[in-house]
Amino acid sequence: MQQVAYKYADSWQEKVELPVIEPRIRKVVKTKSNQHRKIMVKAGLFMFGYAVLLVFLCAKSASLGYDIEGLNRDVSKLTTANHRLEYQIASYSSLSRIEKIAVSELGMQRAELQNSIAVKVEPKPVQVAVREQETTNLSERSLYKIYTSLSHLAQNSR
Repeated sequence: MQQVAYKYADSWQEKVELPVIEPRIRKVVKTKSNQHRKIMVKAGLFMFGYAVLLVFLCAKSASLGYDIEGLNRDVSKLTTANHRLEYQIASYSSLSRIEKIAVSELGMQRAELQNSIAVKVEPKPVQVAVREQETTNLSERSLYKIYTSLSHLAQNSR
């Protein structure tokens, strides 16, 4: 228990001398960065990127040109096929071919231009819901007039 009897008060009050630090003189060496060199590197990178873009666009243009040529060939083939089909349609629908098929396959005969045939058809009365006497008279009169005028025209044209 000797520590109890020890006085700590003195040791607290003592001044502790700190060592004096002398300021050091540092030499700062500034190296000048070459600004011209940085600009040249940036310009070189920009030119390289521009050149890559230019090559890409030229290649894309060439490939599109080949595609256009292929499409033009397809258009010319389709145009030729279209003309061929139009020729076939014209040959199949020609009057001489139709006449030949009509005579040989269907058994039809050519009409003679000097003969004409007229058929007399008895008119049937048309019924109108007005009056019976007027209806029969009207329908008979109008149909009779039309029939007589057509028969006169047929006789005069011979």
